Amino acid sequence: MGSMEKKVTKFQMYAGLRTIGGVNASVSYGRDRVLFEFGSAYDPATAVFDGKVEPRRKNWVQDKLRVGILPRIDGIYRREDLGDNPLVSAEESDWNTAVFITHLHLDHMALIGTIAPEIPVYMHHNAVTIERALEATGRGVETLEREYRDIVPFEPIHVGEIEVLPILCRDTSYCDFAFLITTPDGTIHWTGDLCLHGTQAGRTLRQMEILKERNIDVMLCDCTAFMDSVLKMMVPDCDPKKILPSPELPEGMLSEQAYYDSLFERLKDLPGLCVFNHYQREMDDAATFLDWAKRTNRVCAFEPDAAYIVYKFFGIEPHVYIPDAASCEAARDTAWMRELLAHCTVVSPEEVRRNPRGFMVQNSYEHIMELFSLPAEGGVYLHADGIPIGAFDPAYANMRRIIDMAGFAYMTCFCENYFGHGYPQQVKYFVDTVNPKVLIPCHSYNPERLLPKDGVQLLPEMYREYTLENHVFSPLD
Repeated sequence: MGSMEKKVTKFQMYAGLRTIGGVNASVSYGRDRVLFEFGSAYDPATAVFDGKVEPRRKNWVQDKLRVGILPRIDGIYRREDLGDNPLVSAEESDWNTAVFITHLHLDHMALIGTIAPEIPVYMHHNAVTIERALEATGRGVETLEREYRDIVPFEPIHVGEIEVLPILCRDTSYCDFAFLITTPDGTIHWTGDLCLHGTQAGRTLRQMEILKERNIDVMLCDCTAFMDSVLKMMVPDCDPKKILPSPELPEGMLSEQAYYDSLFERLKDLPGLCVFNHYQREMDDAATFLDWAKRTNRVCAFEPDAAYIVYKFFGIEPHVYIPDAASCEAARDTAWMRELLAHCTVVSPEEVRRNPRGFMVQNSYEHIMELFSLPAEGGVYLHADGIPIGAFDPAYANMRRIIDMAGFAYMTCFCENYFGHGYPQQVKYFVDTVNPKVLIPCHSYNPERLLPKDGVQLLPEMYREYTLENHVFSPLD
């Protein structure tokens, strides 16, 4: 950039417009640049690395670029990882870059391990604790050795002349944030995962009020629930003009608290064993199962890798159920497993068979054959957002088949009147209240259905540059 060239704010989106998750975008001012999120949309039906294809060691970054998993951005990756790829490496670049992660879901941060270690990556320390525990057990993201910088709620972070304000949306588990990015030209906001029916909905309403006061120029907004399968629960013909703004819970739908209460009601008098399959990054869910076990006089036992996260995050000594698996046997000599076994109580299949009513046992899909060693009579297999998530995953049908053969009743967290992301009417209320000049709906199969109040809806072209100059947002010719 020539010294006399005028600085201008530029925006680019690289991924995440029409996918569930995987939002990846940048805001730059001069040679200062922030990237928000570095995840990968979850679609096992089309995944190149399907669990059977082994990533190559020296070509791991190049291969992800070749198959379109990684965004093609200059100044992010190490030259030794790029090989002969023509992208400018982090070492060769004059960009002053920082990367910001809203929360620990893989669709928001699965690819952070590819970023050159000298580039700052900001992530809340709770998230770092969980990710480090996952990495110790071999279940974290593929990563170079690196440090993370902490996000402190509502404390602005400056990247040159760009300010990033982290807005706290949830203060449990890994913590959730939204990011308000301010440059000398204006404001660009990313909601992160948006929810107005959660137990901490008040924080999202506070976010809305902060944004309303700031007169936001551009807002990227999560509108996951605008897809057919969810929207038709509330708007049968899926007509976006019939999505009327309201802060209230849509008729017939459940709040987060009511949803968990209804699950507990179904489980509390269960005469047999409760087996559950949860998303291991979710410490809120782990805490819920520990609480349910306590309230029903059960012992909650986790498989070793999940137990290790619980042990590191909560600082408690968990009960552990060790599956009859080669991977568990091989792990016995690892530092993390030795540490865990020194601070936990092991539960055997025989103990569970003697008193099935006295246990809740976590089971991951890879160890699902363990069900044949557990008592099924009067028992239930609770599929609690664990992998495989749903029927779109080819492994889901296999999971269901094995559960049936083992004789367990099947119970799922997915139900007709609950969804984890913000309900359409509530998202519309959030958008209309903030009323940004430019609305970029994203993180959705149907972003076009989220309509602005007074501003303009933009579905940006991936990799196209847009400028924000004196609060005016437009494509760069």
